[in-house]
Amino acid sequence: MQLGDRLKAVRLSDGISLATLSARAGVSKSMLSRVERNDASPTITTLQKIADALDVDIARLVGGGEAGGAETQKGAGRSPVSVVRAGQRKKLVLPWGATYDMLTPDLQREIEFILITYPVNGGSGDLYSHEGEECGFVVEGRFKGIVGDQEFVLEAGDSIYYSSSVPHRWENAGDVDAKAVWAITPPSFLNGKISD
Repeated sequence: MQLGDRLKAVRLSDGISLATLSARAGVSKSMLSRVERNDASPTITTLQKIADALDVDIARLVGGGEAGGAETQKGAGRSPVSVVRAGQRKKLVLPWGATYDMLTPDLQREIEFILITYPVNGGSGDLYSHEGEECGFVVEGRFKGIVGDQEFVLEAGDSIYYSSSVPHRWENAGDVDAKAVWAITPPSFLNGKISD
């Protein structure tokens, strides 16, 4: 099922019209209609506005947030040691091809680690901010970012730290997929708490 199909299913199950969703989300009715027909891919910021207006986590709309799990050393309870196997990661896949793989076992910890992959010409869209702090390390490719009023280009091996409350955005600045490992504390990005 694609993003548009999920969006339409959630909207209809809640008995919400396109016009009502448009007013709640601050997204045009025509854009919502195009997304529901899978003719348009919203930015992460627009997607978050839609999720907030529907009162659902962003992962429910894009899918992939439900798969995966972690092994613990001491049975089913929460253990101080957890292993997340490569094939069992929770993954958020956006319509324009970006993927966010959760490297931590869940969002109930003190920190969230994610592997970000942006395809060529891909990016996070509009500036956004949220609670916490972030540190990113570029594994391959080039990332161009804006954090506050500063612009950065990060190459493989470079890292950056900043307060997540400062408006920021990232994009692939190269001609190959760009990959980075990002740490966010407290966990907020994949938990659907992004705000403008």
